[in-house]
Amino acid sequence: MLRKAFLALSIFCLTIFIPLSNAEEFVIKDYTFTWRVAKAGFVNMAIQKDQVGLRIVLSSMGGPLATLYMSPSRAKAIGGVLVKAGDYYTRQKKSEDRKSEDAVRSGEYRVAFSSSQGDNFEVKIDKPAAFSAAVLLSKDEALMIGEYLRNAEKMAKLVNSCIKP
Repeated sequence: MLRKAFLALSIFCLTIFIPLSNAEEFVIKDYTFTWRVAKAGFVNMAIQKDQVGLRIVLSSMGGPLATLYMSPSRAKAIGGVLVKAGDYYTRQKKSEDRKSEDAVRSGEYRVAFSSSQGDNFEVKIDKPAAFSAAVLLSKDEALMIGEYLRNAEKMAKLVNSCIKP
């Protein structure tokens, strides 16, 4: 008898507090949504949205010193440069220079392709400054991530339409 009374009292207490929490009372004020779009080797591309805005995040090994934040339009432009990594590789491989470097500006960013006659080919994305973050990519990583970056504006539009606080 005592068990039944305790069980009844417990159920009564639980049901009395359920209506007190109403979903309309909650407001999302602080959030960070991250969509991990692509991974190529050690390089990651993500779209991040918070209450301040939306940005494309490009990162490689190295923490904050290897992480770049950019607008979707800037990411699309950089993607257009990265998909030409194969052309730069071929040109540098044919070069007779011992060390080759080609740099392309994209807004405030610089994309540099460097190698030793095609060997040790490396792509570096950074902001030309005394001290700034940089993302390093191989030729294959640049080609793969470049394709995703070229679609950054479309993906950002999808995130903005789906994630509404």
